[in-house]
Amino acid sequence: MTGSPQHVPVLMYHSVSSEATDAFREFVVPPRLFAEHLAALHSLGYSTTTITALAQMRAQGTPLPERLVAITVDDAFADFADAALPALASHGMVATLYVPTGYVGGRSAWLADEAEDHRSLLSWSQLREISGHGVECGAHSHSHPQMDLLDRRAMTREIGLSKALLEDHLGRAVTSFAYPFGYANATVRRLVEQLGFSNACAVRDLVSTPADDAYAIPRLTVTQDVMAADLASMLQSARTARQELTSSARAVASRGLRRAGLKKRGTHPSRHDWWAPTSA
Repeated sequence: MTGSPQHVPVLMYHSVSSEATDAFREFVVPPRLFAEHLAALHSLGYSTTTITALAQMRAQGTPLPERLVAITVDDAFADFADAALPALASHGMVATLYVPTGYVGGRSAWLADEAEDHRSLLSWSQLREISGHGVECGAHSHSHPQMDLLDRRAMTREIGLSKALLEDHLGRAVTSFAYPFGYANATVRRLVEQLGFSNACAVRDLVSTPADDAYAIPRLTVTQDVMAADLASMLQSARTARQELTSSARAVASRGLRRAGLKKRGTHPSRHDWWAPTSA
């Protein structure tokens, strides 16, 4: 069953690489599979858009193409330039890349628990070059924390600093934000809006619709287990009430497990919930 033209799948990738530890492997899509995904999108007649362009079209009531998809990539790993960008360019596709500014040109220290703290991130010069090739660079906070666990002052710094650094280094407005780990509450969302962003991405594993909050755009998690044929099915399935209920139930379970872990250890959980939707 095909969804409405106003329903837009927003895909969420992390790394396009052949290298990964066991704990992080699920979120690392091999370059050959990523190329197959893009080929499938092309063969099915999908055009691509950035998140800000999608948000603007919806805000202005602009009719959308019958088959439109948004590709997002979190964390700005260096493999984006080596593997993802050439594949996107070969199909004339655009994407939105979310950058944790505190790690630009460095390594993924926030992934220490997954033994992935050695993964290189793009440099500022690479990001400048990439932003000139149809890639929207959005903010992914400064230090990649669980935003809803911070106090208001720390939230403000994470959001505002990431925007300021990106705009300063790229020389262009940055209007899209993605919540690290998908965690955000109403306070975080309000601050993202107040600090000058026009939209923000969550997770939730639902196809996006015009009814969605512009500061909680749902995304479909793409892992290495998603084959090209599976991707086609994800894209063409309508958003149903059952999916809404499942997503909401997952959100409640995720919050409950995380709070239990915090209470037991008095600190952040050691394993991140990559499917965690934004919380209310």
